[in-house]
Amino acid sequence: MELEEKYLSESAVEEFDRIVQEYERPLKRRRIFRWVSGITAAAAAVVLAVFIFRTPAEETPLSAVTIAETIGELMNLDEGNIISIEAKPQGSKAILTVNMKNGGTRTYIMTMEEETGATLLTQLSSTN
Repeated sequence: MELEEKYLSESAVEEFDRIVQEYERPLKRRRIFRWVSGITAAAAAVVLAVFIFRTPAEETPLSAVTIAETIGELMNLDEGNIISIEAKPQGSKAILTVNMKNGGTRTYIMTMEEETGATLLTQLSSTN
């Protein structure tokens, strides 16, 4: 009877319930954390998949006329010092290599703005 009162009394039952609740509280937090982490990881995977598998916007290739006009403008800028200009179209861009009389070269990248139609030249390198 003594053991029965000790282990089955109201205070013993309340103590047992309190201990179980203390143990279950962190489990609920962990469970919530796992769900939130899983949902976040799934959302990140979807975003990553969209970026990886999206189709790139179609590039409008530079026309031969546009490249020829730009070459003509470059020739006029430094008329007496240029031997030749070589253009290598690469999609919506072109690499222009200017060979100078002094043996040097200049390399430009040519692009076109879609909205305005303006041709942009950016010098990549220059050697003397």
